[in-house]
This record gives sequence, structure tokens and C-alpha cells, in this order.
Amino acid sequence: MCALFCRSRSPNLPLLWGTPARVDRGQDSLFNAFGSSCRCLAPPRDEAMPRIHHPVVELKRSFGQAEEERTVPLPDPQTRVPTTVCAVAGLIAALVPVNAFSQQIESEKLIEAGHWKKARAAVVIRIRQSPGDAFSYYLLSQIHHAFGDDAAPQALAEKAVALDGRVAKYHRQLAETVGIQAQHANPFQLVVLARQFRKELDTAIALDPHDVLAQRDLLEYYLVAPGIAGGDMQKASAVADHIAELDATEGLLAKARVAQFRKQTAQTEALLRRAVDTQPSGYKGRIEWTRFCLTKLRSERSESASAATETAAREALKLDRSRAEPYAILAEVYAGRSDWNTLEATLADAAQQAPDDLAPWYRAAETLLALGREPARAERYLRTYLAQEPEGNEPTLADARRKLDLAVQAQNGGTRVHNARADR
Repeated sequence: MCALFCRSRSPNLPLLWGTPARVDRGQDSLFNAFGSSCRCLAPPRDEAMPRIHHPVVELKRSFGQAEEERTVPLPDPQTRVPTTVCAVAGLIAALVPVNAFSQQIESEKLIEAGHWKKARAAVVIRIRQSPGDAFSYYLLSQIHHAFGDDAAPQALAEKAVALDGRVAKYHRQLAETVGIQAQHANPFQLVVLARQFRKELDTAIALDPHDVLAQRDLLEYYLVAPGIAGGDMQKASAVADHIAELDATEGLLAKARVAQFRKQTAQTEALLRRAVDTQPSGYKGRIEWTRFCLTKLRSERSESASAATETAAREALKLDRSRAEPYAILAEVYAGRSDWNTLEATLADAAQQAPDDLAPWYRAAETLLALGREPARAERYLRTYLAQEPEGNEPTLADARRKLDLAVQAQNGGTRVHNARADR
């Protein structure tokens, strides 16, 4: 789930080294399709939005209390414990770590699939139960990024590394949080941050040379970082070749990213097609191909591009109906066609399959406003989006209110008669 320098890392790469961190999947800024996973980063959300309590304050409180609770007197060596009790205690001791491990894996899968709210709930509970769990801090660092917190992720990643510095992905996550700082750095700071980023990423790769996500972060670094900070196009291509040695599909996606950066559209398309053909059941290659088709549709607005995007999104849904992004892409396609019946059916399906993420409504409204169509319908969709907290890495409430303001103005001849920010 790499989210670096120019993209989701998973589920797709954040934009680092001088560019905005959040990947905007809407009309205003085309969604970058070529990240490794889905850990795109978002800017701070509107103050009215529910926020997670700051972990450094909240977890310090629970940490001391938890340590006291876990300090229990040792049993008297002379005390005889029934055999049955020993057996039960041994069984519990064996099962609890397995259960904790399964919870960790499930939370990581939720993040990969873009289910940030569910992952947040699970990880917060896990940290309260086990304040010394490094893996939970690693996940929480990603979650805070997804919900627009720019302050906590680095501290959380550092906590994960401090608790267990032998795990490669903890260092990778710390490297990514350092990379995010580079967006706002001056040239001198950029060099210092680049060194810190490379130190953590090199540690991650040394610990796990087969970590494709760390290799993708290194590729993005070479692509996007300025030369003074270590950027190098030839080295980026070499890393893409190395990724291909580790995983054929990931290698094709990495090479597509390099081609896209070089604005080689035909080669990018060919590489993405090969990635899908190489692993037809792989969601990552399928959704990145779908994003490519959508980008082409936005530039061409042709029937053939619309049909290709629709087909690609439908194929992605066949692989995983719980993810909102294919529905959001279809919503944009049908809004662009003014196919209201199919659009409403798609939104209804999305509400059942991915109720935590209302991005399809936002994307439909955004498309209608961009094309100057059906402002009343756009308003209705935006009010639906505003009815709940946005999912991680999706447009903020403030974004939706600005769009709502435009929809209302369009219905009143362009005259501002409504305070969209106050209307939730």
C-alpha cells in the first residue's frame, strides 16, 4: 500500500516532494492512476467534521493505566494449580496471539480495500487492549493520513519503529511520513528530509528486499524528487526492472508509472493492458487500467472512451463489489451520458455494497456541474454526500459544501443566495 511522491499508495501514491498530498479523484485534479496501493493522503478536514483524538495525548493516558493493570504479582511457587486450570490457561495463551494476529491482518486488508472507517474502529480498539502493539501504531499512522491529519502520522510511525525496529514496513511507513513533510520544505530542508527518507527506506529494503511497496516508494522518489535531492530517471527505470523480477504484474505497473511520468501514453496503455492480462483476477491491475480509461474519457469525452471506461469499471466490480471506486467511476460515466436510470440504479447498488463511502454521489454531482447539467440533481447528490462523515482519502465536507454552493448558484442564475458551508 504505497502512497508516495506522485500518486494511492494502496489501495493509490501520495504526492510528495513539493506537490499536494491528497489525491483528488474528481474533476478538479485528475486522479493519478499509477500508485502502488491505497494510502492516498488528504488535507486537514473541516473543523465541523468528527475527528480522531490525538493519539499522543490519548494513548499516553491509556498507556500508563494499561501498564499498571498488566503488573500482577507472581504466583507462589509452592501453590499447586489443578491440571485442568493449567490446560485451559495454556489454551487461552495459545489462542489470544492468533486472534490478535488475525485482527491485524483483517485491519490491513480493510485499509487496502479503502475501508478506512472500519479499520479505524478496529485499530483504536486494538490499541486500547494492547498499547504496546507496534503493528497497530503502523496502521494508525496510515489512518490518520487518510483522514487528513498532518501532525500525528510521523509520531505514530516512529512509535511503531521504536516498539519493533525489525519490521520493514514500519520503516517504510516512517519514510513516507517524512516524504510528506518535503511538500512544504525549502531547498535546504528538502535535502535533509531526502536523506532521512532514504535512511528509513533503505532500512526497510535491507530488512525485506522483496517488499514491493518499498521498491515502489523508491521508484517514486527517483521519479519525482528534484535532482538536488536525489531524483534520477534512469534509476527509476532500473527500480521498475527490479520490481519486475520480484513480481511480473507489479513490474508492469511500475513500468507503466514510469511511462506515464514521461507522458508516453501509448506505452502506458500497453503496459497496463499487459498487467491485466498477466493477472486477470488481480484487482490492482484492473482498477489502475480503469483509472487510465477514465483519464482518457475526461480528455476526449468520446463514446468509445465512455464505453471502455464502463466496461473496465464493471470488470473491477466483478472482482470486489465492496469497494466504492468502481461505482464512483460508473457514476461519472452515466452522469456524463445523462443516463439517469442507470445512474440511479448504480447509486442504489453502491449504497448497499459500500455504504460507508458516498464518493459515487459526489463524483456524479461533480460531473454534472462540470458539464453544466442538472444542477438540482447535483444538489441532491451533494446533500446525500454531506449526510455522513466522508471515507478516508475522499473529498472532504468542505469540498462538498463548495460544490453544493455552485449547484445552488447555478439554479439561481449564478447569484449567490445560499450559504452552502452552513448547510450540512
